[in-house]
Amino acid sequence: MQAIKEEIIITFRDKEEQPLFYVESGSRLWEIESPDSDYDVRGFHLQSKQQYFDFKKQQDIITVMNGDFDFVSYDVDKMFGLLAKSNPMVLEWIRSHIVYMNKLPSWKNFQQDILANINFSALFFHYLSLARGHIKIMETNKKFTYKNLFYCIRGLLSADLAAKQILPELSIGSLFCQCDENEELVKIAQESLLEKRKKKEKTEVAQQDQEKILTIIKSFIRKIENMPPSQNKHKKNNLTNILTEYSLCLKEKYYHKA
Repeated sequence: MQAIKEEIIITFRDKEEQPLFYVESGSRLWEIESPDSDYDVRGFHLQSKQQYFDFKKQQDIITVMNGDFDFVSYDVDKMFGLLAKSNPMVLEWIRSHIVYMNKLPSWKNFQQDILANINFSALFFHYLSLARGHIKIMETNKKFTYKNLFYCIRGLLSADLAAKQILPELSIGSLFCQCDENEELVKIAQESLLEKRKKKEKTEVAQQDQEKILTIIKSFIRKIENMPPSQNKHKKNNLTNILTEYSLCLKEKYYHKA
């Protein structure tokens, strides 16, 4: 963990931006990593006072790819804009338990306020879209690998929970515990994960099993695709207000002392 912290510090050493919050995302967060998995470090920063007040549009993203250090940082306005839409990707970031850096005031309260007002409809359609994307890959590109199969089913199980207005757990073991253990899709996912952990994630699923698995997956999609949760406008307004107030607090703290 210390090595990752040092990489973040080095990244900002010659930059004007102020690093704020960085966590692990992706396979290591979900506890499905392989021994050679990258460190997918994600988070957000604050522009310098000069950048913020400059009339010219500033870059709102910083990316670094250095060996197994895969780094993406959004500026706070971009990050909060995505949070206001209940973007599932950045919601996973703020829920990550693997935290490399956190300079945010009253973080726990802020995190809890966001999660209490999310739009489950956004989560539902995001995870369903992810699953459909992997189905398309398996069907059209003939890449019916254990990795694609696993990510497809993870998306479907998460979409099913979001439809019930339950926040899907990030750890795969905890996600399985949220689902019906007798659900055939869960059993297939567990088998796929086992193969992935044997470093066989790019191995093709046996030809004779592919059609049966696709039938089960498509049947599950038909069961859940017409049951999206409704959006709560009151919560949407709450979320916008929470983010606005916190953004003002953050900028006053850093820009007044700059």
